Amino acid sequence: MWWTGTRVASTDLRLDLMERLYHALIIAAAALSVAVGDLLIKRVASGAPRVSAALFHPLTAAAASLYAGQVVLFAYVFVRRWQLGMVALLQTAVYAAACLLMGRIWFAERVTPAQAFGMLLAFCGAVLMAK
Repeated sequence: MWWTGTRVASTDLRLDLMERLYHALIIAAAALSVAVGDLLIKRVASGAPRVSAALFHPLTAAAASLYAGQVVLFAYVFVRRWQLGMVALLQTAVYAAACLLMGRIWFAERVTPAQAFGMLLAFCGAVLMAK
């Protein structure tokens, strides 16, 4: 039938979009796990009298487990033969945005207009690279 080709193409397009969304979610999860780990370390280190006290704090162990989670997600990504450049670009953009927002929320850090514009450019670059 004449509509079969169109229907298959439409289904293929939907599957491709779902696969891209799945990829983005995995990379975002990896980036967020590292960003939250960094948040925990900063929170501990901000109140620690010395480095050794921060290193042996339970939240530092939680941060290390989040970093390990990122390693597991990246192992999955690279076993699937995803491109290193694409993964790095998307991960860096999500990580930077998460750190800026968490720094603003939990530590009252200032986000300058230049930083906000830089994040916009990073995400635009990620979208352009994904095409």
